[in-house]
Amino acid sequence: MKKNIRGILSILSLIAGFAFVISAQEVEKPNAGSSKYIISAEAGGVNYIDGKVSVLRKVGRSGLLLKGDTVKIGERVSTDAESKAEVLLNPGSYIRLGGNSSFEFEDTSLENLKINLLRGSAIFEVITSDDFTFLVNTPKASFNVIKTGVYRVDVLEDGSGKIEVWKGKALVGDDEDAEIKKGRTATIGTGDDLAVAKFDRGDRDALEEWSKSRAKELAKANERLERNTFRNTLISSFDMNRWNFYDSFGVWVYDPFNRSACFMPFGYGWRSPYGYYFSRDIWYYRLPRYIYNQPPPTSNPNNPPVKNETAGNTTRPPAEPRRVLTPPYQRADGQDRPRPTPADPNDFPSFPSSPRFPTSAPTRVTPEVRPNQSGPPLGSPRGGKTDN
Repeated sequence: MKKNIRGILSILSLIAGFAFVISAQEVEKPNAGSSKYIISAEAGGVNYIDGKVSVLRKVGRSGLLLKGDTVKIGERVSTDAESKAEVLLNPGSYIRLGGNSSFEFEDTSLENLKINLLRGSAIFEVITSDDFTFLVNTPKASFNVIKTGVYRVDVLEDGSGKIEVWKGKALVGDDEDAEIKKGRTATIGTGDDLAVAKFDRGDRDALEEWSKSRAKELAKANERLERNTFRNTLISSFDMNRWNFYDSFGVWVYDPFNRSACFMPFGYGWRSPYGYYFSRDIWYYRLPRYIYNQPPPTSNPNNPPVKNETAGNTTRPPAEPRRVLTPPYQRADGQDRPRPTPADPNDFPSFPSSPRFPTSAPTRVTPEVRPNQSGPPLGSPRGGKTDN
């Protein structure tokens, strides 16, 4: 009898232990480090949806827009009265759409980003500079953003366009005399009547509060990028030609675990347009030397092919000096200093040895400290930080 009882108790213990293991497996969730990151340098990713948001597509099925979808040029995104949406622009920049609003992309290139705000309100958190223009069109006005910052654009009931510059600087169209600075708002409508005034930046509505909280949350997401896993993803993505230093200011990092994307800059010591510090940049991950020293592309637009009618073939005029391109983030930092063109086209120089462009990953320093380097301070407005 005792043996039978012991046998039964043993079987029950095994069953209980097996059930506990299954239960533990069911409640266990993957951590962020085990998830596989996805790297992108393109605009159009839908990063946040609250409420009912629809999309009218030129090709494919129109309908509700979901988080993780992609918006293409010419596709119209619209929100309901109580809805909000966040869509990725070029890496480092966002559009945050309020209720009863609609927009579409006209151009998503890094150097000529154009958005048509058709109705409603939107906040733009934008990294830009003189070399990288960003134009917002409304039915009756256009605003040219020329400085990294935060901007609110509204389409009023009569179709007039209104801009509020929370941080940064903008122009009305291409008129350099119609400059809108931080803390000022401008309204332009029929007849090109321009009204400029100050506004209280401490008086925020729900859309403005939400935009700032999103910026803070996404900066924290950058800080949570797991070093080893993300480093491997960066290397493999680079090897598959999915990103390079010459396409953008950085990359969008999509984490399937959190189903959201954050910005990882190439520049050293950058902050978001709201002023939140990015603790993870490209140098933090100590990538192989060949990635940091990738050959820069060359451009010679003044030397096009010429048809030789007599010989019946195509020739080129005498060669002109090539222009070695500079990474966009270096140009945005205000350090667009040309590097010498090597005699051998395959023998490209490395990035200058400095905290921004080391030949190997640097020892981290506080962003405000400049170790023996000339030029604008780290985290300057050209480097992704705006004044408060």
